[in-house]
This record gives sequence, C-alpha cells and structure tokens, in this order.
Amino acid sequence: MSATSAAALRQQAIAWLVESRSGAMTEHQRKALDRWRQADPAHEAAWSQVSGSLERVLQPLAPHTSSHASADAAVSALLQPDRRRRRIAGGALAFAGAALGGLVAHRFTPLPGLLADAHTATAERRSLELADGSRLLLDARSAIDIDLGADRRRVHLRQGALIAQVPAGSPFTVQTRHGQGQVPAAHGARFMVRLQEERTQVAALAQDVDLHTRLGAQSPLQAGASAWMDGAAISEALARAEAAAAWQSGMLAVDDWPLDSVVDALRPYRTGLLRVAPAASRLRVLGTFPLDDTDRALQALASSLPIRVTRYRGGWLTLIDAA
Repeated sequence: MSATSAAALRQQAIAWLVESRSGAMTEHQRKALDRWRQADPAHEAAWSQVSGSLERVLQPLAPHTSSHASADAAVSALLQPDRRRRRIAGGALAFAGAALGGLVAHRFTPLPGLLADAHTATAERRSLELADGSRLLLDARSAIDIDLGADRRRVHLRQGALIAQVPAGSPFTVQTRHGQGQVPAAHGARFMVRLQEERTQVAALAQDVDLHTRLGAQSPLQAGASAWMDGAAISEALARAEAAAAWQSGMLAVDDWPLDSVVDALRPYRTGLLRVAPAASRLRVLGTFPLDDTDRALQALASSLPIRVTRYRGGWLTLIDAA
C-alpha cells in the first residue's frame, strides 16, 4: 500500500472514530462502520491503529514523579524569593507580582478576548445562537466579533476556532486576518474555521463553502474536505472535515503531526504553561487524545514517543523534552 493511500485510510478511520465517540452515532451508522471495517483488511488495520491509540489514552494515569528535582527547586526559588531578596527587589517584585497575576489571568481567559463580542476561557467550549438563527460553537480560548444586518451576516474570528451552523439567507462569512470562508446567499451550511498564527484552516462539514484569501485568491471547498489559507494562497489539507472538527466532541485527532503542533492544540485546554524543547518538537505523532484531560493526553504522548514530560509547581509549568 502506498503512503498516500495509507494516510487516506487513517483519515477515514479517524473520521469514523470521531463519529463513534460523538454520542450521536445511529444504529445505521454503526452498521456502516462495521461494513467499512470488514470490506478490506487494510481498513481494519487502520481502525486498530487509530482506535488503539485512544484506548492507551484511556488507561489509568500512572503517578507522576519528577526526575528534575534541581530544576524544580530552581523554579521554586524564583516563585518564592527569600526575605532578603524581597527587601532588595522591593518595588520590582511588586511589579513582577502584578505581571505574574496578569499572566495567570491570561491563562484562564485570554485578555484580548475580553474586548470581543463573545469569547471563551481556557478549557471552555461555548454554544451561542445569533439573531439570524445561526448557531456558533466556540472552541476553548476563542474570541469573535459579530456583525449582522439586513443584507450581511459576518463573524470576525479574532482567535481560536468556531463551528458555524448557518440557515439559508443572505451570505454568511467567517473572516480571519488570512481570508474568509463564505456560504452563498440562500444556502445553509455547517463549517469550521480555525485561526493559527500564520494560516487559517476551513473545514466544510455540510455543504460547500467558498474560500477567499486576503490577497484575492478564491476556491470552492467541497463538503467533507478542509483547506488552508495563508493570506495569499489556498492549499488542500490532508485532514477530513470531521477529523479537523473533532474538538467539538472533546477530542484531538492527529495524523502525522509534528509534536509542537500537537502541543499548540493542547494549550487552549491547559491553564498552565506548556513548553516543548526543540529537540522534541519535530517528532511525528499519530493518534487521538482527550482535550478535556490534558494530563492524560500528555501521559499518552510520553508512552508512545521518546520524550520526558516534567511538571513543576503543581502543573503551572510543564516541559516536554527528548528522553
């Protein structure tokens, strides 16, 4: 089997797994999954690979012990300076304390999001209904501005991700700094938009979506597919739409991602700082991981990759390094 076909089968298996864990799978869909698994040994192998990774995640967590006692002591010293240092530092420590307080608050609720029309905190997903009947699901640490009028329906995604369930009406647009996904007039659709630092991902979950980059490139996105926009160009994404939107069910579906991308996806669900060392950042990852229990997700990564996960100060700082 070619690498391309193997990757395609993994994506199909991930999509089936997301559906089976969503809590909304019908008996008809279960039978369809059984038929898919039985149709070809390669299907069953892909299913075993993907679902097996999830079962490993669901195993009880082993007690954690840090092997970096000296580093932990150093962090402790920084966070708990002695009296002499406090006397010397004086106002500087007061300023640092205020900054630390701001950092802690930012880890719970992103400060830029407080100025948005709607936002979510760390580890929070939120559903809301707009005046036009559209429904939005915001991922953790997301922020949006809403602009509705007689002839326009526009949502500006400032950070994070959302899923839009759009009834027929005037054109509905979700815009980011890289471009926009738009549902044409008189069409209903369901689609996801995720904003990253250098690009935006759009996944068409039901019905097609039109893509427009900031610099004028255009392309239709067919239902079931996903694509990236970087401001200038549009490129196809390997992930199928349902896998890209697995976060709606509290899951992270990963197919050959670098570890630093996996860490980026876990950060919105973790209040503490999460850092990955350059030596470990490019390791490749395959599997499904629980977003609502990042400790368990990190344990699963440590059990399948040559990495060491070390937690300091009750989880406020977690470092991932090559083992």
